Amino acid sequence: MHMLLVVRKGRARDRFVEELNRLGAQCDVAETQDELVQAARHRRYNGVLFDVPTLVREKQLDKRLLQHLAEIYPSARLKHDPGTDLVYALGSDAGPPSPNGLSVFVAACRDFLPRSLRRGERVDANLPVVLWRTPPGGGDQGQSGEMTCTLNVSYMGCFLFTTASWAIGDEAWVVFPDVLEVPVPMRVAWHEVWGRRRSMPGVGLAFLEMPEALFTELGRLGCIPDEPDEPDEMDIAREGKGL
Repeated sequence: MHMLLVVRKGRARDRFVEELNRLGAQCDVAETQDELVQAARHRRYNGVLFDVPTLVREKQLDKRLLQHLAEIYPSARLKHDPGTDLVYALGSDAGPPSPNGLSVFVAACRDFLPRSLRRGERVDANLPVVLWRTPPGGGDQGQSGEMTCTLNVSYMGCFLFTTASWAIGDEAWVVFPDVLEVPVPMRVAWHEVWGRRRSMPGVGLAFLEMPEALFTELGRLGCIPDEPDEPDEMDIAREGKGL
C-alpha cells in the first residue's frame, strides 16, 4: 500500500514516515508543486496526507490541485506535536480526532483501489446508460440492466448514479444507448455506498476498452486524452488495443 505525503523536511516529516511504515504503508514524499504532480501522475496511491503547517506556509502549492487530490483520494491532514512527538490525523477519513487517527485512516485506505492522477480532468455530463453485471444478450436491454446516467466522464472512466451494492474490482458492462449499442466492459474502481455519508451514491467505473464512437463523443464533451509521449500505466485502451 502506497501513500502520497505532502510535507517539508523536518522532525514532523520523519515521524510521519515512521508511523506510516509501522502501520504497513509505504510513502512517497512531495515537498514542492513539481514533486507533487510528478508523483501523483506516475504512481498509484491508496491515499494522500497533507501536513497542516506545510499547507499554510508553502504558498507555491496550488490549492486547486490539493482540493482535487482530496476529492479523488482518501485524504487526511496531519499534525505533529513537538512536545509529545505524537502524530494526529484529522479529517472524515481518519475518524474523530485522536492519536489513533492515522491508524484509522490507513485501515480505510486498504479498501481504496490505488490509482494515479488523471491528466484529463473529469467532465460533468449526464449520459443515459444501462448498467449490467453480466454481458447483456441480444434484444433484452433493460430487462435486467439498471437504467441510470453518468454524473461525470473522462477517458479513464465514469461515475454512475446507483444505490445498488457493488465491490471494488467487480466487472460491469455499460451500454451508452445514444452513442452506441455495443456494451462497454468496465471494472469498478470506487463505490460510494448510499447513506454512508452525505454524498452522491454510485460507482466509479474504469474503461477496459474504448470503442471509437465513445472516444469521439467523450472528446466532443471536452475530455482530454493523455499525452502520447507520457504513457500512464492506467491508460485506457481504444478499440482493438489491450491494456
